[in-house]
Amino acid sequence: MTHKSNPSDYGWNYQGSNQQSRVEFYERSGVKMDYYPTTGTVKTSMNHPTQGPTQMFRRDLSESSFQKVLENPRHHTGQGYQRKH
Repeated sequence: MTHKSNPSDYGWNYQGSNQQSRVEFYERSGVKMDYYPTTGTVKTSMNHPTQGPTQMFRRDLSESSFQKVLENPRHHTGQGYQRKH
């Protein structure tokens, strides 16, 4: 389920990867993103203005939904869940 869109084209800075877990790490403006290309899963971690630190997980994203998350990491796709710290 590897997406064609490159997070770097949306201003995300590549921070490294873990080959064993098959995850790539990115950061943009204080928001962290873990991207699992083999499953199409994206986790974003940020400090929400009213909820504090939060994590949003989205699974099986289509290419267009992935692009929306790359543009706006707070975008709700209806395909995941949120954790509050």
